[in-house]
Amino acid sequence: MMNEAALGNPIDRVEGRLKVTGKAKYSAEFPAENMCYALGVNSTIAKGRITAIDTTEAEQQEGVLKVITYKNVNRLQTLGNDRPPFTLTTVMPIFQDREIHYYGQYVACVVAETFEQAQYARRLVKVSYEKDTPDILWDAHREKAYKPDDNADFSRGDMEAGMQEADVTVEATYTTPIEVQQPMELHAALVSWEGDKVKMFASQQILDESCTAIADTFRIPKENVQIISSYVGGGFGSKLRIHEHVIMAAMAARMLERPVKIVLTRQQMFTNVGMRQFDEQKMRLGAKTNGELTALAHHTLSHCATQLQYYEACGNVSKMLYKTPNNAITHRLIPLNIQCPNSMRAPGEATGSFALESAMDELAWKLKMDPIDFRIKNDTQIDQGAGKPFSSRLLNESLRIGAEKFGWHQRKSQPRTNRQGNWLIGHGVSGASRRSPYRETSAKVIAELKNGNVWATVQMDGTDIGTGTYTILTQTASEYLNIPAENITVALGDTDYPVTPGSGGSWGAASYSNGVRVACQNLMKELQSKSGTSSSNGGLQALMSENGLSSYEAMGTAAPSEAFDKHSVFSFGANFAEVWVDKDTGMFRIKRMVNVGAAGKILNPKTAFGQIIGGLTMGAGMAIAEKADIEPTHGNFITRSLADYHVPVNLDLANIDVVFLPEEDKIANEMGVKGIGELGITSVAASIANAIFNATGQRFRDLPITPDKVLTTPLEPGVA
Repeated sequence: MMNEAALGNPIDRVEGRLKVTGKAKYSAEFPAENMCYALGVNSTIAKGRITAIDTTEAEQQEGVLKVITYKNVNRLQTLGNDRPPFTLTTVMPIFQDREIHYYGQYVACVVAETFEQAQYARRLVKVSYEKDTPDILWDAHREKAYKPDDNADFSRGDMEAGMQEADVTVEATYTTPIEVQQPMELHAALVSWEGDKVKMFASQQILDESCTAIADTFRIPKENVQIISSYVGGGFGSKLRIHEHVIMAAMAARMLERPVKIVLTRQQMFTNVGMRQFDEQKMRLGAKTNGELTALAHHTLSHCATQLQYYEACGNVSKMLYKTPNNAITHRLIPLNIQCPNSMRAPGEATGSFALESAMDELAWKLKMDPIDFRIKNDTQIDQGAGKPFSSRLLNESLRIGAEKFGWHQRKSQPRTNRQGNWLIGHGVSGASRRSPYRETSAKVIAELKNGNVWATVQMDGTDIGTGTYTILTQTASEYLNIPAENITVALGDTDYPVTPGSGGSWGAASYSNGVRVACQNLMKELQSKSGTSSSNGGLQALMSENGLSSYEAMGTAAPSEAFDKHSVFSFGANFAEVWVDKDTGMFRIKRMVNVGAAGKILNPKTAFGQIIGGLTMGAGMAIAEKADIEPTHGNFITRSLADYHVPVNLDLANIDVVFLPEEDKIANEMGVKGIGELGITSVAASIANAIFNATGQRFRDLPITPDKVLTTPLEPGVA
């Protein structure tokens, strides 16, 4: 009988009914006996120190249990003074001193019987400051830029010689603004202590390393920390790491010996859980008249916090995507009194690909080459940045098949020549790539024989951040155990379960599915060994009956192979966009988008399609809407709610076609699964910007592209 839930089939989400009926519990929705509520108080200066805090009026309010400040705080592990990198395990001390590093930094925590009481009382906490002049303005502090680490720079060949050898060159600067992740589910945690052991329901993408960060912050053994994150309502990178609100709630729960719930406000989502940093990227490209690249340089200048370091490696994409003998990559950071940036979907690739793929389009225009032909001309099967061959690379196929699907042959190469009434019509393309990591992952499978039927439970600490993890792991277990999907339960998001790398970095699907595969295979092999047969023709039910077992469990761990380590493993793709621009008003519409991706074995086309649609939407947001503005004197976010931070809505989006290319890449992993979640956003903004150039003859190197810029940007040389 054919298994309808087998891998590759587009079955519905197994948790879908729970979500639409409200029965899927998110971190803020778990009950707890005798629970109270915490809310943080935010600073109103960007730099300086607290001189006094008056909590008297707040503490006198009905229901208020405690106000925590630097005066009465537990002593925690500190960061030190050397601006450490903000990693997945970085400690998060809070209220350890009086120093203020950015506007919105937590300065106090109010705990009350109800959320409303805490919300009211937090407004009554009076804080006095000694203000210093903050470093906010980017241009005013360029001289403070520094090299963050040894991996920040890369070079091969002789860049200047390559530029001199070129017949045609492009030198241009591209900027991408601060963006914020803003998942629908607000960051939240419900924390309780039992002695020195802490248990929390927390909205986190990666649990094992979050446990490390919490344990190190409180100086307790890691095994004393349990995190449960059954469902995550989106994260986009903002929930990879532990943020201060989790530590604040844990501290309050320990002091009061009661469960404490904290849910951030939407405004605090702008000020306290990271963001995509502003990036200035200077590109230098050179090519022969035949289109052969001779040089490619990518220099990125960004900002970091004054007390923590994080940066997007925007230049990494320029190390490996195209063949060029001379290459130079640098990254520099300016410390500013702004909260620490954080990962946001495809950090580095999303922003770096905008600069690279825009510059490639500019060079193709100068060369009078078709931009697809130009990219194919500079194809490479070797990752020159790593000095390794690609495990597979279907970039050219993505470009060619996408061109056919899109109807690229109808494109007019000369801008401003494709018109319909008042509309200028343009077509744009971009190549896309995203590393496909594969990390060691463990899983447990428990089989039970009940009333003649076999039921199985899969356990792992991995999380489902809305991507369909519950579904693809149900399909994986169904295929390798050969039992119906309805007989399988997938249990995720609990650190008492086997360890995984969590969800993020496009490693989730490949790592999780292979971990479950090995656990299922081990279970079958062990049962076969017990019954003295090497055949599984009798199936799991027969094997358990033969061994007289009502239940049996097995563990499995999957890890990268030697071949994986010897290759560069990437997903590749191409984006095509058709944009219509009103020549008088500067208003424009994205009419069509075609995305072609080569991402290994597609476990479930329906959930994969959703991932690409989400990525394309975020990529469109980069291009046309998203920008978080900071007030240049005081350092506060001017855009601090979804009313003024604009994101794409249905009317902004196009008719979208998504194509997955068949790809067999067993070097990536035994199942041939690659990352897809971040490939979908990579280079989307460039395809839109390139389409607008093809429509108008204007280059837009500063995102987002808005109608006022369309009205004021001059035509490029050679455009009439």
